[in-house]
Amino acid sequence: MQHIIGISIGIGLLTTFMYANKSIVNQVFLRERCSKLHCAWLLVFLTGSSLLLYYTFYSQSLYYSLIFLNPTVDFMNFWEVLWIVGITDFILKFLFMGFKCFILLVPSFMMSFKSKGYCYMLLEELCQYYRMFVPIPVWFRYLIGYRELDGLLGWSFGVLLGLLYLILKLLSFFGQLRNFRQVLRIFFTRPRYGVTASKRQCSEADDICAICQAEFQKPILLICQHIFCEECISLWFNREKICPLCRTHVKNQLDNLGYDLEIVSAHSF
Repeated sequence: MQHIIGISIGIGLLTTFMYANKSIVNQVFLRERCSKLHCAWLLVFLTGSSLLLYYTFYSQSLYYSLIFLNPTVDFMNFWEVLWIVGITDFILKFLFMGFKCFILLVPSFMMSFKSKGYCYMLLEELCQYYRMFVPIPVWFRYLIGYRELDGLLGWSFGVLLGLLYLILKLLSFFGQLRNFRQVLRIFFTRPRYGVTASKRQCSEADDICAICQAEFQKPILLICQHIFCEECISLWFNREKICPLCRTHVKNQLDNLGYDLEIVSAHSF
């Protein structure tokens, strides 16, 4: 009962996150048919929720955690640390989801669906890394100041806990560094799966994409000589590495990387 307000806010933040995340995923799947009004509403909703939360707890300066500073809380016990870390984690999710909403609002003639997919992928990876490092100052301050044991023993145990925490964080960082470098390489190199098909080649294929069953949009000719829309085949190769028609294995720079550019989800630690 002493933490009923914090628990209620936590439930509210979780509900907000689930609603906004599901809505963003649905809008991404709609591609060019996504509702700009709904995306704008999600952006305003996430921004308003974050500002209202920080305004309500202005005296605690919870926003300090976003820039790796300690909030102005005189005494932090275990539950207060969980509160600060949890609030900051949700706000970071809202922040990066807001960036995704902003990308959704960009007209298709300024940024193609495939380019948006690369941006979603990069944002998701940046979000994971930022969320990994943000709670370090708060937890480290709590562990160093551990006072469950009195005297030198308590101080030594606190230092040991703090060092162990930093080591685990470094191991986690280096464990994900390879994936992060691959994401950066893919984002900047924008790998292609084939060459642009000519009008004659498209005519020979009846000008119909075998995946979407519509007229070719930016047709790509694969090594097996089959033609598909660039966006269609890009989404296909996120799941399969073979031609949809002849099952020929197509080599590309995305082998061994399991990112799906279309799925926009915020993973939790």
